[in-house]
Amino acid sequence: MGAVHDAWSNHEVWVYECQNCGRTWDEEFEVRHAIDGHGGEAVVYEHDGHSCTTPWTDHMCPDCQRARVRAWPAPWRRHGPVPPTRRGDDLELVFRLRRLHAY
Repeated sequence: MGAVHDAWSNHEVWVYECQNCGRTWDEEFEVRHAIDGHGGEAVVYEHDGHSCTTPWTDHMCPDCQRARVRAWPAPWRRHGPVPPTRRGDDLELVFRLRRLHAY
């Protein structure tokens, strides 16, 4: 078993919308990444100091207790509004890749 070569963490804010009653809310997650040096990456999510599943799975509405919940990342919620994008803006591509966990 090899040593972990690179590790970092970041905060993510996710927005949720109940498809049953319409309630919306957001939650903050601490995301820990580790690269093993052989092309593998591990990602662990924490919410309120506890390990949890990914933010887009297994959520229930706090009002109606239904599991019909949509989720999407909202990094701009924590730091103000998203700046307007320009045609060919590389920053927009980076944000899109981050939402897909591809960068």
